[in-house]
Amino acid sequence: MAPDKPAIPTATFEFANEVYEAYANSIIYEASSWDLKLVFGQLDQSEGEVKVVQHSAITVPWTQVKLMVYWLRGQIEAHELANGKIHIPPPIIPQPLPPLTEEIKKSDPNAEAVYAIFNRLRDEFISSLDK
Repeated sequence: MAPDKPAIPTATFEFANEVYEAYANSIIYEASSWDLKLVFGQLDQSEGEVKVVQHSAITVPWTQVKLMVYWLRGQIEAHELANGKIHIPPPIIPQPLPPLTEEIKKSDPNAEAVYAIFNRLRDEFISSLDK
């Protein structure tokens, strides 16, 4: 008989004394080998120009990023099940990537594979809008 797996302790959650909440309609991603930094901002057109005012950043380790993708996909699918498809305005649908240059291909052995990944993900995203 296999030994019992150790029980995973149940976590409790509480807010720190000061919790910062903000709205963001822009997220920039900064990747490193160790983690992913998410830089949040908000579109500001009040002065007649289009600019994004970045107001906060959170850095998350890759393990947590992968778990976050799982939970976000679940949240999106549950929301759409209850409320219908989330409308993505055409101007903000990700554009196709520009072709890779020979310089990039030579400088990064993974460039073509990464390019293919992002093209596949874009195709999957576009097809999800049509369903």
